[in-house]
Amino acid sequence: MFERKPPIRSTQEDVPELAEEIDRFVIGLAERIDGIQDAELAESRSELSDLSRMLAHDADRLGYPEMAAISKRVAMAAEDAKPDALQDAVIELTDLAQRIRRGHRGAA
Repeated sequence: MFERKPPIRSTQEDVPELAEEIDRFVIGLAERIDGIQDAELAESRSELSDLSRMLAHDADRLGYPEMAAISKRVAMAAEDAKPDALQDAVIELTDLAQRIRRGHRGAA
């Protein structure tokens, strides 16, 4: 039986100075994941690495350490030209983004 994974919330959600940045991050997450997926399909490893590393930096700073770790894994797989590892990491990153969107306080 398929078990739905729980939503993910930012570890920084109680920091008032970051509230707007977290909102923008979560709202823009779908577009960023689309860009990563597009770069993977186009086999643009350099772009994929750059996009993933930028996402990792933002995710880490805004309280999403699991997303930061997986984003770094995407970047490393792209740089190492490991297509199977890359595909698995992008799938995991996509799933994580959905869980983050569900856990965001603005989600309905």
